[in-house]
Amino acid sequence: MKKIFFINGVLILVLGMSPLLATAEEWYEGGALHSATVDDWNSADASNKLATAADWASIRPKVQDKLKKSGDIATLRRFSNKLVKCTNRATQGKGYGHNPVLGLAEGCMLLMGW
Repeated sequence: MKKIFFINGVLILVLGMSPLLATAEEWYEGGALHSATVDDWNSADASNKLATAADWASIRPKVQDKLKKSGDIATLRRFSNKLVKCTNRATQGKGYGHNPVLGLAEGCMLLMGW
C-alpha cells in the first residue's frame, strides 16, 4: 500500500512539473548576444553562444538552402557549432574587448563561404 502511495505521489509531482518542462527552450532559442561585445561573448555560456550563432547562421542563404534540403534541425546545429568555434577563435586574446562580436562572426561566415 505504501508503494502505491509513493508511485502516485511521484506521478503527481512529475505531472505537476510538466508545464515547467514544456516551457524549456530548445538549443536554438534564447540567444542574447546579437549586440554583444567581444568581452560579452567571451564571458557568455556555451548555450547562449550556440543559440545566438543559430540566429546568425539561419539567415544566411547557403544555410537556409541546406536546411530546406535536409529538413533537419541538426543541419542548423552543425552550422551553428562551426560558427561558435570560429567566433571563439577570432575573439581570443586579440584585445578586441569592446568591439561588436557580430563583425567577427560575419567574418567567420564569409570565410566559411556562407
